[in-house]
Amino acid sequence: MSGAREAQLAVLGWNFRSAQEHVRERVAFTPDEVREGLQRLLEGGLLSEGVIVSTCHRSEIYGLLETPENTHEIARRVGEWRGLSPAQIEEGIFRREGPEAVRHLFRVAAGLDSMALGETEILGQVRQALEIAREAGTSRAILHRLFEWAVATGKRVRSETEIAVHPLSIASIAFELATRVFGDLRDNTALILGAGETGALFARHAGEAGVRNLVIANRTAKRGEDLAARLGATPMPWEDVAEQLHTADVVVGATSSPTAIVRREHVEAAMRRRRNRPMLLLDLAVPGDIEPGAREIYNVFAYALNDLEEVARENRQRRSREIPVAEGIVEDEMRKFLGWYGNLTLVPTLASLRRRFETSRDAELDRLPAGERERFRAFADAISRRLLRDPVRRLKGDEDPARKLERAEALRFLFDLDGPDEE
Repeated sequence: MSGAREAQLAVLGWNFRSAQEHVRERVAFTPDEVREGLQRLLEGGLLSEGVIVSTCHRSEIYGLLETPENTHEIARRVGEWRGLSPAQIEEGIFRREGPEAVRHLFRVAAGLDSMALGETEILGQVRQALEIAREAGTSRAILHRLFEWAVATGKRVRSETEIAVHPLSIASIAFELATRVFGDLRDNTALILGAGETGALFARHAGEAGVRNLVIANRTAKRGEDLAARLGATPMPWEDVAEQLHTADVVVGATSSPTAIVRREHVEAAMRRRRNRPMLLLDLAVPGDIEPGAREIYNVFAYALNDLEEVARENRQRRSREIPVAEGIVEDEMRKFLGWYGNLTLVPTLASLRRRFETSRDAELDRLPAGERERFRAFADAISRRLLRDPVRRLKGDEDPARKLERAEALRFLFDLDGPDEE
C-alpha cells in the first residue's frame, strides 16, 4: 500500500484586487458563518484543515488540500451556499498554492496587500480568523503554525519599518493634527458635526485615545444620538451648535450640508467667551462646513480638506518607501516557515520512496526460487541503499525551502508515490 500523500497548502478567495464589490459582498462571512463554512468544507472532505479570513475587502479560504484541484469544488460549494452561479463565483477568484499561498498570507498580515498600505486592522483580523478556526477545531498543526507565523511576520514588519506609522485616512490625519496642537486630548472637548462615516471614524479615534469630553451633533437627531450612545459620547441638539461652540477645543466638520455650518461670526463670538484660548477647526466636509474666514481669527488653527489630502499623499509616499524592506522581511520569514514545513513534507516523501524501492525489490525476489531469495536479498538491499543515498542526501541538504518542496513533489510524481504499489 502506498504512503499517503501530504496535503497541499493552498488559498482561494476574492479580494478588492480581483473581484467586483457585488461578488465580495455575497461571499463575505460573519464569524458564525465562518464557523459554518469551515465545518461544511471539512465535513465534505475537501480540506483536512481550514481557516477563513473575511473582512470588508477580502474573503480568503486557506486550507490543506489532498489535491489543488479541490479549490474548484470548494468555490462551487461556496457559490451554492451564497446563491451564486459557477460563473459568478469564479468571477474575480484567485488561487495560490504551496509557497505562493504562504507568501500571500504573510503579505496580507504585513499590510502589503491592503487597500490602505500598511493598515493595522488586518493583523487583528488574521489573528481572529485563527482563533475562530481553533475554536471550531479546523486549525491543527500546520495551519495553526502558519497563521501564528503570519501574525509574527506582520508584527515584525510594523516594528522594523514605518509602513504603518503615517496615517492615511483623512479622519486619522485630522486626529493626529489635533494631538499636535493640544498634545494629550483626554481633558479637551471635541465637537463633531455630522454622524456619517468620517465623523464616526474621527469619534472612534478620539474614544480610543481616551478623550472624555466627546460631543456629537447631527442634523438628524436620532442618528447623532445613536452614534453618541455607541461611543459613550454626549449628543448635542443641532440648533445649539453656534451657542455652545465656545465649549469645544476641537471642532470637526463632517456633514453633507451644501452651505457652511460654522460661520466666522460664530467663531469670533466663541473665541471671546473662551478668552482667546486656542481652538482647532478641522473641516473634513465637501463642500466645507466652516467658513474660510474663520482661519483669520487670532489663536484659531484651521485645516481644510485640501490641506489634509496633501498630508495623505505625503504619507502614502512615506509608506511606499518602506515596501522593499517589508517585502524582504516577508521573504525571510517565508523561507523560515517553508524550511519547517519542508522538513515535514520530506519525511513522508522519503518514507514513501523507500517503500516503493522495497516493494519493487520484493516483487523481483519473489520471481526467484525460494532457496535463492535470501542469498540475493542482501545484494538487492545494498543496491537499493546505494540508489537512494545521493537523492536523499541532496534533498535533505537543499537550503532553498521552496525548491525542496518542488523537488519532493517531483519525486512523488516520478516514482508515482501517490498511486498503487507495483504488483
